[in-house]
Amino acid sequence: MERRKVTFKLYPNAREAERLTSWIRLHCELYNAALEERIDAYRKAGRSISYYDQQNALPEIKAARPEFVELGSHALQQTLRKLDLAFQAFFRRIKAGQTPGFPRFKASQRFSGFCYPDPAGWKLAQNGTRGATLRLGSGEDAMSIRARGQHRFGDGAKPNDLTITRKNGEWFASVTLRVSEDACARARTGEEHRGVDFGLTDWATFDNGETIDNPRFVRNEMPRMADLQRQQARKKRGSIRYQRLGKQVAKLHERIGHLRREFLHKTTTRLVKSCALIATEALRTQNMSRSAKGTLDKPGRRVKQKAGLNREILSAGLSMAHHMLAYKAVEAGTRVHVSDTRQLKPSQRCAACWEIVPKTLAQRMHECPHCGLKMPRDQNSASVVLIDAHTPGTGVAARPKPLARQRAKSKSVTRETPATASQDA
Repeated sequence: MERRKVTFKLYPNAREAERLTSWIRLHCELYNAALEERIDAYRKAGRSISYYDQQNALPEIKAARPEFVELGSHALQQTLRKLDLAFQAFFRRIKAGQTPGFPRFKASQRFSGFCYPDPAGWKLAQNGTRGATLRLGSGEDAMSIRARGQHRFGDGAKPNDLTITRKNGEWFASVTLRVSEDACARARTGEEHRGVDFGLTDWATFDNGETIDNPRFVRNEMPRMADLQRQQARKKRGSIRYQRLGKQVAKLHERIGHLRREFLHKTTTRLVKSCALIATEALRTQNMSRSAKGTLDKPGRRVKQKAGLNREILSAGLSMAHHMLAYKAVEAGTRVHVSDTRQLKPSQRCAACWEIVPKTLAQRMHECPHCGLKMPRDQNSASVVLIDAHTPGTGVAARPKPLARQRAKSKSVTRETPATASQDA
C-alpha cells in the first residue's frame, strides 16, 4: 500500500469556525504547557521529561479540564508528539554541530493546527464530484463541515490520518490515504529518453534543444507586492489597516505559491507521461540560495545582487520539481537518473569528446577547443547527463570510439549505481 496526501478546503459556518478556533487554542495551550514543564524540570531538578511521561498525564489533565475531552485522546497525544519531535530535532542539530534552534512557545493565532494520527474521531465522506463532508467528533457534539476537493484514487483509498490547519483565515483538511499500487499508477504515453538541465533563464532545457520558459511568478507580482508593503509601512503597527494590508500581502504570497505548484504539477506530469527515461543532475538548492552577507570580519560582496538571484532560484521551485519527478516517475514506470554534479561536472564537460571545458557562469555558449562542438551551455549539460544515464558510472562508454586517455579517469558516482573501479584498456 502506498500513501498519498490530498487536501480539502473546509467551509465551516460561524459556529463551527469558532469551535475549531477554540480547539486550536486548547492544543496550543497544551503544547506550551508541555514545553514549560520540560524547561522547568530540567532547570530546577536537572531531569528530562519524555513524551511518555507527558502522555500518561493526559487523563489527569482531562479530569481537571473537561474542555479537553472533546478534542480526543489521540489528537492530544499527537500534539505532545509534535513537541517531542521538535526536541529530537534540537538535539540532533547540536550533535551535528549545526544551529540548534530551541523549541519555542507559540501564540494561538500562529499555531498551525492539530492532527488526528489515525481514523478514530473523524470521517470524510465524498459527495458527488468535488463535494465532501468532514465529520469531527461523535455523538450529539459532532460537527459536520462542508468541504471541497477530490482525489483520483477511487473508493478503494483508505484514510490514514487527518490534519486540520488554519491559514490566512481559511480552513483546510489534509488527509493521508492508503492506496494500492494499481490505483497510484499513471498511464505513460511515450518512450522518449530525455536529458534535462534546470535553470533560471529557461526553467528547463532538453538535450534536443527544446526549452520550457521560466514563469517567474515572484518577479511578475513584485510591483503589486512592493506597493502593498509600502502602504503597510506607512500605517501604525498593530492598527486595523496595518493588519488588513498584512493579510493582503499574505494572500499575494499564497497566490504565488498556488501558481508555482500548479505549474510544477502540470509540467512534471507531462514529463513522466511522455518519457521512459529522464536524466538530470543533483541540485543543492539550499547551497545555491545561500546568503552572501558574510560576517562582520569578512563581509560579503554584491549582497544585493545575490539576494535577487536567491529569490529567483527559490521562485523557480527546482527542489520541489525534483521531488515531484521522483514519486510521479515511480507511478508511471519512468526511470529518473540523477547524476552527481561534483563528479560529473555537466556544465563544464563536453558532450562530444568528454573533455572538461572550464566556463564562467556568464558564458552561456559551450565551445569546445578539443572537438569544435558549439551549442548552448544548458543543452550541452542536458546531453552530458543523458549520456551518463545510459552508462551509469561513466559516460565514456556511450561514445562509439572512446578515447584511450579517458578510460583511466575516475568514474562519476550517481545515486542509482555505486562507483566501480576503473579498468585499464
